[in-house]
Amino acid sequence: MAKIELDRTYPHPRERVWRALTDSAALAEWLMPNDFEPTVGHRFTFRTDPAPGFDGIVHCEVLELAPPERLRFTWRGGPLDTVVTFDLAAVGDGTRLTMTQDGFRGLRAWLVSKMLKSGCRTIYGRRLPEVLDRMTDDGRLAPLPTEDDAACMPGRTRAWAWLASRFSKRK
Repeated sequence: MAKIELDRTYPHPRERVWRALTDSAALAEWLMPNDFEPTVGHRFTFRTDPAPGFDGIVHCEVLELAPPERLRFTWRGGPLDTVVTFDLAAVGDGTRLTMTQDGFRGLRAWLVSKMLKSGCRTIYGRRLPEVLDRMTDDGRLAPLPTEDDAACMPGRTRAWAWLASRFSKRK
């Protein structure tokens, strides 16, 4: 049985990371569109593009919710019937996030686990940190940068324009 394990530390308070994991809009920004609610027993879905053997819908149910320390939910779609666990620990001025996805059974599920694991670098290394950086102290998401913002930031023009173009293509 295969497992995905990931450990990352973010320079943000644990409550902010918790909001990024449990706020439906924030979760949609860094992972997938969803109808998540932070309530044990709530059934929800993530939606993405279909692929062979997968209709693009991940069916989930919240199993455990211990704010701001632990979130566990099922993850069922295609050949997968797994459980995702997020554990958060305060470390200095930041937060250590440990993500585990467990229960990959069979060859097809093992292959999917390898694909998901390769995507973790982007999801937890770039997309989640971008959302955390945009999140305000009251939990709202600041607007995405625009190309006009780049003109106001000498030395960062190309980087901001590139970032704005990346986000405008994702929507």
